[in-house]
Amino acid sequence: MAEARLAVAFQFQVTDEGEILVHLDRRILKDFVRSAVRVINRKLFKSRNAFIQSVFPATSIAFFVIAVLLTALQVFIPDNRITSNLSHIPRIDKMNLVMRTAAVTIVGTVALFLVWSFFLRILLRMLLSYKGWMWSPHGATVTSKPSIFDRIAQGLLFLMTGRRNLPWKLSLPVTLWMGACKMIIGRKPKLLSLQNCLPKLPVPSVAGTMKRYLKTVRPLVDDEQYSRIEALANDFQKGIGNRLQRYIVLKSWWSSNYVTDWWEQYVYLRGRSGLMINSNYYCLDSLMYTPTNVRTARLANFITALMKFKSDIDRQYLTPRFAMGTAPLCCEQYTRTFSTTRLPKVVQDQIEHYRDARHVAVFSKGKWYALYIISGGRPLNQKELQKQLIWIESASKTDVASPGEEYLASLTAGDRSYWASVRDTYFAKGTNKHSLGLIEKSLFVVIIDDEDAEYDPENPDKLDSYAKRMLCGKNIWYDKSFCVVGFRNGKVGINAEHSWADATIISHLAEECFNWDIELGYDENGNCLGQERDDMILTPPSRLRWDIPPAAVDLINQARTLSLNRADDLDLHILKHDAYGKGFIKKCKMSPDAYIQVALQLAYFKNQSKFSLTYESSMTRLFRSGRTETVRSCTSESCAFVKAVMSKAPKEECIELMRTAVNRHTDLFRESMCGLGIDRHLFCLYVISKYLGEDSPFLQEVLSQPWKLSTSQTPYGQGTHTDVRKYPNRISAGGGFGPVADDGYGVSYIIVGEDIIFFHVSCNNSYPNTNSRKFASDLQDALQDIKCLFS
Repeated sequence: MAEARLAVAFQFQVTDEGEILVHLDRRILKDFVRSAVRVINRKLFKSRNAFIQSVFPATSIAFFVIAVLLTALQVFIPDNRITSNLSHIPRIDKMNLVMRTAAVTIVGTVALFLVWSFFLRILLRMLLSYKGWMWSPHGATVTSKPSIFDRIAQGLLFLMTGRRNLPWKLSLPVTLWMGACKMIIGRKPKLLSLQNCLPKLPVPSVAGTMKRYLKTVRPLVDDEQYSRIEALANDFQKGIGNRLQRYIVLKSWWSSNYVTDWWEQYVYLRGRSGLMINSNYYCLDSLMYTPTNVRTARLANFITALMKFKSDIDRQYLTPRFAMGTAPLCCEQYTRTFSTTRLPKVVQDQIEHYRDARHVAVFSKGKWYALYIISGGRPLNQKELQKQLIWIESASKTDVASPGEEYLASLTAGDRSYWASVRDTYFAKGTNKHSLGLIEKSLFVVIIDDEDAEYDPENPDKLDSYAKRMLCGKNIWYDKSFCVVGFRNGKVGINAEHSWADATIISHLAEECFNWDIELGYDENGNCLGQERDDMILTPPSRLRWDIPPAAVDLINQARTLSLNRADDLDLHILKHDAYGKGFIKKCKMSPDAYIQVALQLAYFKNQSKFSLTYESSMTRLFRSGRTETVRSCTSESCAFVKAVMSKAPKEECIELMRTAVNRHTDLFRESMCGLGIDRHLFCLYVISKYLGEDSPFLQEVLSQPWKLSTSQTPYGQGTHTDVRKYPNRISAGGGFGPVADDGYGVSYIIVGEDIIFFHVSCNNSYPNTNSRKFASDLQDALQDIKCLFS
């Protein structure tokens, strides 16, 4: 594009007299200069951030302090050990006093600064390896008067960090640990500054994993089955278990994370089933507030907000994530948010991250377009983007779709090997390769949907339909890192691919961009604010051309039929639980997440009359390159509580069992966050056994057990502009995913404010023993049953 502009800018002609007349288009030349300046600025920012990250947590202040001290040392104490050791610098004896002082200062400052940086990094890594703060009681509600040691701890923490109103329950060691971490990290670290300071994920012992595993399966099997599994576990531990463990320990020494690369490779990229429902997930818009009903305006503002989010990632202006405001979380997943695509391969897919993308792929009325959002070296503002989207909407009404173009995205929804074969055969060269490349290399994909997305409290089917179209819409490009869907009435939604990052990244993006979209504002007609710039030359959107042969069209139609059948089989329902929420649970002095997990166990038992293996996703981002770990929520303690409730046991007994179950789940969640989970360790042991050609009956038994109930909490409040109390009508219902087991349930939930919890329940219609509405009803009853215990 830049080369084409430059060719137009410089035009010349030769007259009959042989003179050469040069014509310069100043506007295009100005655009070219802006583009060059933008590239230079981007490279400078990248270089600066790379340098800051390489020396963090040392700062420029420390560099100048060391320089001043070394200079003063030479001036006032010429014969000192430090400067004398630097007297071996080549040719220093031939320099005059000023040059000698400058040389010693420069060399000494750089050397001491690097040593200081290394020391601080090791110290911070050691501090962050401490996880005792998770077990330290904390909370704002304290009944006892703070002791003198509590007051000293709070005073020290305030002096070191400037933070007030911290809970008095924090112990003195934890308070001092927080203060030390805050002092070293500083007030405004860059997004990726802390990556090199994060500790590595520890490798649990085989004996510890076996002990924890046996505890989790005990409530799910009878005595005979448990004895068999226990014997397999003991044989594994005494046999090949320790040998496999040595390989994992060795891998943990040289890799940043001993789990993540194998998890990404074998769980995600080698999976051959379709991405739709099985892997991808969705995020919904604010339910009760739509800033405008003009679709092009809403999309233009939302794209502008997304580009701000991208700019904050590229320049590392985005604030790093912290647990408890002190322990940093790994943020490297943010770097693949934009311009990332999962490419289909016959055996194993490939994640490809493209750099310097300048366009968005747009689908409208069965046609594909490339919308260039950077023109003349500057990004388009929201008013200019709306104009381009209006152009696409208008052109798509008259343009004729190429054969196979309208349902091309169906290939990304189905079997991965099938899509890889079609891609290699019909999209590997010529026009098709070029157009497919523009979709895959785009920043993200925008789908202009011609239906409405609605929320009606009197008609829950409308919200269910909205969610279902976001999870398994017919035109979504499931390979992209994320797709934005714009509906006719101004609602938007996001569908995201799972292999490149976890849902916490997309939920953060969605939360921030929904708020920035509203802040950008709209005029009285619902159109974008702002003006088109007179000196801006807009590059018209490009129509993507296709030359798809009839044989490929037939394959596309087959993929569409299969994806439609799979979508029809999905049963999805969203429950808005507003009888009570986090506020009541906290008054009961229990963890909201653990409370909900125990309620899910009660609901599942009501629904299925049995207990099943339950998956809850937790994070391991307290460690470098960390992603997720499994919390096995179905415990002996939760089962005992469920049985007591179902048998109408005395209220006091049920309350005691409930608290025991909640405390047990909280401990399991903490262990998983600290790297002491079960399933990722067993998974890596299984991978090593396959590399070595060793068969383990125990590992095969563990990894073949189905997750009949798969759950996950969507975090809320990650955004810097989220204020539920001030804007209660802007709440989002979060997002959801499909069931993991064919005859099981997938349940995603989001805790919004103090009084609302949204549950997204999914299952398959083809299995008569599952029904999303019935499970939602049982869940509502379970939550009410538990509330009655504490009322």
